[in-house]
Amino acid sequence: MPGVAYTTGVGEGLKEVHFSLEYIAHNKNRARDEILGVLVHEVVHCYQHNGKGACPGGLVEGVADFVRLKASYAPPHWKRRGEGHQWDAGYDTTGYFLSWVEDTYGAGTVAKLNWCMKDLRYHKRMFKEVTKCSVRKLWKAYCALVKDEDGVGPVKVLEILGEADSDDE
Repeated sequence: MPGVAYTTGVGEGLKEVHFSLEYIAHNKNRARDEILGVLVHEVVHCYQHNGKGACPGGLVEGVADFVRLKASYAPPHWKRRGEGHQWDAGYDTTGYFLSWVEDTYGAGTVAKLNWCMKDLRYHKRMFKEVTKCSVRKLWKAYCALVKDEDGVGPVKVLEILGEADSDDE
């Protein structure tokens, strides 16, 4: 099959994880960690909520990669990306962003966001409900931190997070 892996199944019933043997063979030097990492990612899809189907696909994939990252199965090619990308680009980009959100707002923050999407239609305001900051402001602060090599620093991040936030986000 093309690709890496995918999960099928409807609702809370039977789920199936399909894995590309070609992908495993291509990554034979780190096959164990790659298999475990991909399985962690796919099993997350079995348990995560999608805001009544309205959650952006990039956030769905980003949550799965966030869990993979926290489980120490990030592959060497993953990169932190900020400015010039979108917070919901998915996979490692969103995974690293969510990791920063969790590190900034405390353990369980991403789980709370997932829980918000259980019975409610997704809206980006859910980030504000969980963190008291809009996702736009969170992404701006995260991008400033990623750009820290240019001397932006944590003080700038605190300034961004302290800015007034519009209620429409």
